[in-house]
Amino acid sequence: MPDYTFYTTAYLGEDIPEEDFPRYAQRAAAKLNRLRGLYAMAPRPNVPDAEDNAVCAIADAMYEFDREDSRRGFASASVGSVSETYTAPAELCPTTLYLREVYYRQVAQDFLRMQRGVRHA
Repeated sequence: MPDYTFYTTAYLGEDIPEEDFPRYAQRAAAKLNRLRGLYAMAPRPNVPDAEDNAVCAIADAMYEFDREDSRRGFASASVGSVSETYTAPAELCPTTLYLREVYYRQVAQDFLRMQRGVRHA
Protein backbone atom coordinates (compact mmCIF):
# COMPACT_ATOMS: atom_id res chain seq x y z
CA MET A 1 0.00 0.00 0.00
CA PRO A 2 1.39 3.44 -0.88
CA ASP A 3 2.47 5.91 1.79
CA TYR A 4 2.05 9.68 1.82
CA THR A 5 5.48 10.24 0.28
CA PHE A 6 4.49 8.09 -2.70
CA TYR A 7 1.18 9.93 -2.92
CA THR A 8 2.84 13.35 -3.14
CA THR A 9 6.03 12.53 -5.07
CA ALA A 10 5.19 9.66 -7.45
CA TYR A 11 1.41 9.98 -7.88
CA LEU A 12 1.68 13.79 -7.49
CA GLY A 13 -1.39 13.98 -5.27
CA GLU A 14 -2.04 17.19 -3.44
CA ASP A 15 -5.60 17.07 -2.11
CA ILE A 16 -5.57 14.62 0.79
CA PRO A 17 -3.95 15.99 3.97
CA GLU A 18 -1.13 13.85 5.35
CA GLU A 19 -2.99 12.99 8.56
CA ASP A 20 -6.00 11.70 6.57
CA PHE A 21 -4.07 9.79 3.93
CA PRO A 22 -3.61 6.44 5.76
CA ARG A 23 -7.37 6.10 6.29
CA TYR A 24 -8.19 6.92 2.67
CA ALA A 25 -5.42 4.68 1.35
CA GLN A 26 -6.72 1.79 3.44
CA ARG A 27 -10.29 2.32 2.20
CA ALA A 28 -9.04 2.60 -1.40
CA ALA A 29 -6.96 -0.58 -1.11
CA ALA A 30 -10.02 -2.42 0.20
CA LYS A 31 -12.06 -1.10 -2.75
CA LEU A 32 -9.36 -2.27 -5.18
CA ASN A 33 -9.37 -5.71 -3.54
CA ARG A 34 -13.15 -5.93 -4.03
CA LEU A 35 -12.69 -4.98 -7.69
CA ARG A 36 -10.03 -7.68 -7.95
CA GLY A 37 -12.76 -10.18 -7.03
CA LEU A 38 -14.78 -9.07 -10.06
CA TYR A 39 -12.11 -8.39 -12.66
CA ALA A 40 -8.88 -9.90 -13.85
CA MET A 41 -6.31 -7.13 -13.33
CA ALA A 42 -2.94 -6.45 -14.83
CA PRO A 43 -0.75 -3.34 -14.78
CA ARG A 44 -0.95 -1.23 -17.92
CA PRO A 45 2.27 -1.38 -19.95
CA ASN A 46 4.88 1.22 -19.01
CA VAL A 47 3.03 2.23 -15.82
CA PRO A 48 5.39 1.79 -12.86
CA ASP A 49 3.76 1.06 -9.51
CA ALA A 50 0.38 0.65 -11.21
CA GLU A 51 -1.45 -0.74 -8.18
CA ASP A 52 -0.11 1.93 -5.82
CA ASN A 53 -1.14 4.59 -8.34
CA ALA A 54 -4.61 3.04 -8.61
CA VAL A 55 -4.96 3.09 -4.81
CA CYS A 56 -3.99 6.78 -4.79
CA ALA A 57 -6.48 7.58 -7.56
CA ILE A 58 -9.31 5.84 -5.71
CA ALA A 59 -8.27 7.51 -2.44
CA ASP A 60 -8.38 10.92 -4.14
CA ALA A 61 -11.88 10.20 -5.45
CA MET A 62 -13.06 9.04 -2.03
CA TYR A 63 -11.65 12.17 -0.40
CA GLU A 64 -13.39 14.45 -2.89
CA PHE A 65 -16.70 12.59 -2.52
CA ASP A 66 -16.44 12.89 1.27
CA ARG A 67 -15.82 16.63 0.96
CA GLU A 68 -18.81 16.93 -1.36
CA ASP A 69 -20.96 14.97 1.09
CA SER A 70 -19.95 17.21 3.98
CA ARG A 71 -21.20 20.24 2.05
CA ARG A 72 -24.49 18.55 1.13
CA GLY A 73 -27.39 19.63 3.29
CA PHE A 74 -25.72 22.79 4.57
CA ALA A 75 -28.25 25.41 5.66
CA SER A 76 -27.90 28.69 7.47
CA ALA A 77 -30.51 31.03 8.91
CA SER A 78 -30.18 34.54 10.32
CA VAL A 79 -32.83 36.63 12.07
CA GLY A 80 -31.57 39.95 13.32
CA SER A 81 -28.46 39.31 15.39
CA VAL A 82 -29.23 35.60 15.87
CA SER A 83 -27.65 33.17 13.42
CA GLU A 84 -27.97 29.39 13.36
CA THR A 85 -26.44 26.79 11.08
CA TYR A 86 -27.74 23.27 10.55
CA THR A 87 -26.35 20.38 8.61
CA ALA A 88 -28.28 17.35 7.57
CA PRO A 89 -26.64 14.00 7.04
CA ALA A 90 -25.94 13.28 3.42
CA GLU A 91 -28.55 11.05 1.86
CA LEU A 92 -27.36 9.63 -1.40
CA CYS A 93 -29.64 7.99 -3.91
CA PRO A 94 -28.76 4.56 -5.31
CA THR A 95 -27.84 6.13 -8.66
CA THR A 96 -25.24 8.37 -7.02
CA LEU A 97 -23.76 5.43 -5.12
CA TYR A 98 -23.66 3.35 -8.31
CA LEU A 99 -22.01 6.14 -10.30
CA ARG A 100 -19.38 6.55 -7.61
CA GLU A 101 -18.57 2.85 -7.80
CA VAL A 102 -18.24 3.16 -11.58
CA TYR A 103 -15.95 6.16 -11.12
CA TYR A 104 -13.68 4.25 -8.73
CA ARG A 105 -13.30 1.55 -11.36
CA GLN A 106 -12.63 4.13 -14.08
CA VAL A 107 -9.86 5.90 -12.18
CA ALA A 108 -8.24 2.56 -11.36
CA GLN A 109 -8.34 1.68 -15.07
CA ASP A 110 -6.01 4.58 -15.77
CA PHE A 111 -3.32 2.36 -14.26
CA LEU A 112 -4.71 -1.20 -14.48
CA ARG A 113 -6.30 -3.28 -17.19
CA MET A 114 -9.52 -4.88 -15.97
CA GLN A 115 -11.38 -7.60 -17.74
CA ARG A 116 -14.65 -8.93 -16.36
CA GLY A 117 -15.50 -12.59 -16.36
CA VAL A 118 -12.04 -14.09 -16.79
CA ARG A 119 -10.82 -14.05 -13.20
CA HIS A 120 -9.01 -17.23 -12.18
CA ALA A 121 -8.73 -18.26 -8.55
